[in-house]
Amino acid sequence: MKKTILLTILIAVIFIGCSEEPDIKLFSPEAFAYTLDNGWELNATVQASGFAQIEKENSDLYYTHLNYTVNLFTPEDSLFDVDHDSVIDSTEEELMDLQIETQIELDSGFTAGNYTVEFIVEDAYSTTKDTISTKVVLE
Repeated sequence: MKKTILLTILIAVIFIGCSEEPDIKLFSPEAFAYTLDNGWELNATVQASGFAQIEKENSDLYYTHLNYTVNLFTPEDSLFDVDHDSVIDSTEEELMDLQIETQIELDSGFTAGNYTVEFIVEDAYSTTKDTISTKVVLE
């Protein structure tokens, strides 16, 4: 009897551990800036994978919904929520990864120096979240 209970518990633990729940992962962040007449244009991208994709009834499409926020850490200050948006997509095939990008104009009040761009991305379907950052130099 004890062996049966132990075997049942072991099988349950293995089954639960092997279930494949979506868990968003961010990777390959990149950022660069262009000099403008009155400041800079900051462009940044990040790749996301492991997000949930759902198939709705009577549809042959896979739906994705990611929400993101971008924070900017300057040499003098921390600027939160400098950009935010959603990436809502529907495709005929499941996606392996998805690119998220932001474009931020910085006026001449921003000084040259080392900056950090931080992406916070949440999967609206699985409610998993990940954060990643990258550095960029304004010259």
